[in-house]
Amino acid sequence: MPRTFMKLNLALLAVFAAANVMAADLTAEQTLSKFENLLPLKVNKVSDSPLSGFYQLESDRGIFYASRDGKFIFSGSLHNFEEGLLNLTALRQRELANKQLAAFKDKLIVFPAEHEKYRVTVFTDPTCGYCRKLHSEIAEYNKMGITIAYAAFPRGGVNSEMDKILKDVWCATDPAAALTKAKNDIALAHKTCENPVDQMYQVGESLGVSGTPALLLPNGELAPGYVPARQLLQTLENAG
Repeated sequence: MPRTFMKLNLALLAVFAAANVMAADLTAEQTLSKFENLLPLKVNKVSDSPLSGFYQLESDRGIFYASRDGKFIFSGSLHNFEEGLLNLTALRQRELANKQLAAFKDKLIVFPAEHEKYRVTVFTDPTCGYCRKLHSEIAEYNKMGITIAYAAFPRGGVNSEMDKILKDVWCATDPAAALTKAKNDIALAHKTCENPVDQMYQVGESLGVSGTPALLLPNGELAPGYVPARQLLQTLENAG
């Protein structure tokens, strides 16, 4: 082989090698760093996604999917066509939700149905109009077999006036009665105690709660906003 041609081949190989390096996929660590630099969110875990060519990022604001080449990212529900539109995102979200909620499971304010069919966790704020509407219809939810378990989510964030009200609720001798009073603009006695309000707020944010009420269904899906009792029952029955 002529020396000139050999040199040309070696030069082309070097160019191709350089191009391959430039086109190489990002590592999980690089993807995490790029995501956190672009968005004000904390990533708790980066893993292989069920979607080929994408990483799965579990952040403090829900699940995202990022392409390994670093070009694309999206959030939303990922479904599996081969398994009857199985919602893979919701399945993982349920695992995360169960783990996070377990930390304060015994500190939720529960309005139980006598014949419970479903239990729905509701992130609530006593100053929210639709939260008040939902609470005024507790008897309807309970009648249909739906237990409502409240978690705190002060819309104004930690140390807001809403946060202070919710802490007074959770520190009350009878938190359920105190929550009802707060939702009816009845002033509560100020009390200080160890309470889960800040922790509940942080977990709510990590699950993607951005407003109240936010209903966390048994299958791990998050339903934002007020849902009438009969409509909620239908949703729960359809979810299986």
